[in-house]
Amino acid sequence: MIPTAEALRSRIAASRPSFEEELRALVEIPSVSTQPAAHAADVRKCAEKAAALLGESGASDARIVPTGGGPTVIGTLRHGADAPTVTIYNHLDVQPADREAEGWQRDPWKLAIEGDRYYGRGATDDKGPAVSALWAARIARELAIPLNVQFLWETEEEIGSPGFERVFSSPSGPAPTESVLVSDTIWISRERPALSLGLRGLAPALIRLETATKDAHSGVAGGAARNPITELCAVVAGCVDAPTGTVKIPGFYDDVRAPSQAECESWLSSGFQVDAFQRALGLKSLRSTEVREITQRIWGRPTFEVHGIRGGYQGEGLKTAIPPRAEAKVSMRLVPDQAPAKIQELLARHVHGLVPDAEVVALPGLEPYTADPDDEYQKAAREALAAAHGAEPALVREGGSIGAVVTMQRHLRCPVVLMGLSLPEHGYHAPNEFFDWGQASRGILAFLHYFDRIARL
Repeated sequence: MIPTAEALRSRIAASRPSFEEELRALVEIPSVSTQPAAHAADVRKCAEKAAALLGESGASDARIVPTGGGPTVIGTLRHGADAPTVTIYNHLDVQPADREAEGWQRDPWKLAIEGDRYYGRGATDDKGPAVSALWAARIARELAIPLNVQFLWETEEEIGSPGFERVFSSPSGPAPTESVLVSDTIWISRERPALSLGLRGLAPALIRLETATKDAHSGVAGGAARNPITELCAVVAGCVDAPTGTVKIPGFYDDVRAPSQAECESWLSSGFQVDAFQRALGLKSLRSTEVREITQRIWGRPTFEVHGIRGGYQGEGLKTAIPPRAEAKVSMRLVPDQAPAKIQELLARHVHGLVPDAEVVALPGLEPYTADPDDEYQKAAREALAAAHGAEPALVREGGSIGAVVTMQRHLRCPVVLMGLSLPEHGYHAPNEFFDWGQASRGILAFLHYFDRIARL
């Protein structure tokens, strides 16, 4: 059995200076996987630092496994050959950050410690939770909890994990494990921990249209020339109803498995607050203000989103020219039983029906994921969160996608528990992203309770 809560909190508090230095070391490496030309060396450097941290923690097998892209870091803190193994997954790659363009108040690549807050790109997504899990494993080892903790740290999650599957066919890949713990999900609020029982999938695509070889004067050619931006705007409007978000692509909803009534009621009683959600994300208005409707929209229904339309003159002032080409960047979040490849094919067919010479480029997709709420590992996670935080966790789904989860489930053939530490206000993918010691310390405590429980299953 683990020590008293007071003794554990004292031990966790003693780790804080080292925790902050390790978080600083990782945050200050710009491991931006979406920009390989500029940051491939930084991604590799981050992996090397992570492997060094595992080695310093006692993982004699700490290693970097190549994937053809961003590498994966693996290492195990061992208790003994007869002990069960839990594998902890985090990702160390991050989104881009531009201080001037995005309105960062601090340098995104320097960890700023202000009180209990840790500002910097990647602080909450996902380097802070990764360091928290590492500290929980270190303390578990000190306490002789009979559990081997294997770390699986990826560097391509932000681009859909294209090379992650190769890790499982590598001679240096992960060892067999009884379960996987993923700490890359978000709570309802600081007062209410959350255990995620599902993830939406993702079907991204580029829609391109070229109607000329060069700019045309809008006075000379206007009215006769096709405008690719105008036509792509019509394509987008033909795919989704802007006021409601309803997707217009024929067949899009055919395979949707609706959430059960029990799930919907659980979400309704989760403590989710619309005003807090809106405030944390800086949203001026929403498509609905009803808790039931909002939770079903973000956790249980598929979507069509436009992330950018590129084409024409982007400089200051006005240039009265008709551009030759344009591109729309779109994605669809998917729910259980929707398949990314099928959805992308439906999109392509619909777009070609609207504009026959448009090109649809399907990008790597991610499958949706659902967990069994009655699995013994999910029950252990609920007990651990309640023990650490003094409140029963809300049982929700995650609106985002983690491609590695389905890959791990397929190859490791074991339960996957989604027990993250981030809060809505932490700013996933947003400027001024931060993590905080309160979430880190409570997370370490929750992980320790979880390790103690699954070691005795």
